[in-house]
Amino acid sequence: MDDYQKLVAKALETVDEIMPWDLEEGIPNSNLILLDIREAHEFEMMHIPNSIHVPRGVLESACVWNYDDTVPALAKARNQNIVVICRSGNRSVLAAQTMQQMGFENVQSLKLGIKGWNDNDFEMMDIKGNIVDINTADEWLNQAVAEEKLQVVP
Repeated sequence: MDDYQKLVAKALETVDEIMPWDLEEGIPNSNLILLDIREAHEFEMMHIPNSIHVPRGVLESACVWNYDDTVPALAKARNQNIVVICRSGNRSVLAAQTMQQMGFENVQSLKLGIKGWNDNDFEMMDIKGNIVDINTADEWLNQAVAEEKLQVVP
């Protein structure tokens, strides 16, 4: 297990996860915030309808008042149910842990992330509001790691 996976495993000691099918079933009947923390280009390409986009890099300042990055819906939601979303469910675990440390009481991570959401054929849309084709999403979400990012450590 690499250091990143160890960090995620440690965060899972305090962060609850929700499966895509449980989230999809619960969305219509809840006052839930869907918080997508992926990068802007990822969110623009595809996201769960009605998600709030706050890139991971500005999460902390988006969660509190009096910052340029403040997102009022988030800053006032310390007791509200929040599901944090990323591509595969790792970054969201770490972000959820950070939010817990900031006093958010009901935050979960979407297990398997957008990939798991798409694998279950649940609807996603692009930034223009168009429904994203499941097969197109699958191709993009399952791209191999670029060769130059792979490193063999001696």
